[in-house]
Amino acid sequence: MLCSVVVPVYNKAAYLELAITSVLKQTHQDWELILVDDGSTDNSVEVIRRFTDPRIRLVQQPNGGVSRARNRGIDAAKGELVCFLDADDWYGPHYLAAHAEMATRHPDQQYFATCFRWVRDYVAAEWNVAPPQPLPVELVTNFFERRSHDGKMWHTNSIAIRRSVLQAMQPCFPVGESLGEDQDLWFRVGERYPLVYCPLPLVAYRMDVAGSLVITQARRKLTPVYERLEQRALAGHIRGSEGRAALRLVAHARVGIARQHMEAGERGRALAELWRGRRAWSRHWIAAVMMTVAFSPAMARRWNAWRKSRTPELITVNKSTST
Repeated sequence: MLCSVVVPVYNKAAYLELAITSVLKQTHQDWELILVDDGSTDNSVEVIRRFTDPRIRLVQQPNGGVSRARNRGIDAAKGELVCFLDADDWYGPHYLAAHAEMATRHPDQQYFATCFRWVRDYVAAEWNVAPPQPLPVELVTNFFERRSHDGKMWHTNSIAIRRSVLQAMQPCFPVGESLGEDQDLWFRVGERYPLVYCPLPLVAYRMDVAGSLVITQARRKLTPVYERLEQRALAGHIRGSEGRAALRLVAHARVGIARQHMEAGERGRALAELWRGRRAWSRHWIAAVMMTVAFSPAMARRWNAWRKSRTPELITVNKSTST
């Protein structure tokens, strides 16, 4: 089964060799690697051209952002499965084999993912253990419920979708957006198809990379991906329990916005956002309400710093490989 790996590239010369080598070392060798250079101003293109494997293709375009680069890669793909990889991350050696196995075992399914591992540096010994056989997989039919309950179980690097599905959805990634643009697609695919999921962390997600879009500034409004998800759920495009779970997921995002207002001393705005996020009713929502009422901005900042130190996903919210 041919797997197309799409990598958007923008000024990631320092990391590209590891990313490309991780594809070359896959135990599943039926692949093509499409690197879309999005107008890099460093020597990223020179690094790519050092590799002579004919399965590696370089596509160049003027700088247009990560979404445009990924869409261009999808257009160029020829494989049955399309996979994605950020230029500063890497695949474990068994990653593509796991996707090929899941797609073969579930020929009627379209959407596949593995778990991923938060990392700071590459340590070869951590990636050399072969996964158990048969590969553990489950069919996730309650996509938004699982995402809301269990957090970020999958990541752009760990997802594969049949090319026919993506071609029908082009442009898949919202052009001009670089915050949550990947989640937007995963949400829309999750509305249509079950997810075949392997809980093994077979791919890396590198934290705190210079030049990545690491969110350090306050986010005080709902991002477009969650606005659109809320609109689709309220309009009835996501039905039943899944629609309610999607609205809870949006509500949890509103709680995060309320925390930012708390830190800025905007108590009234924080309470208003928590009211909009009341569908996220839980001990976390209740705690956020109590802290909004009782905490000073300095206390809120200290508490949020402690919370983020314990949760990698809250430290590195999103990375962008293009600008």
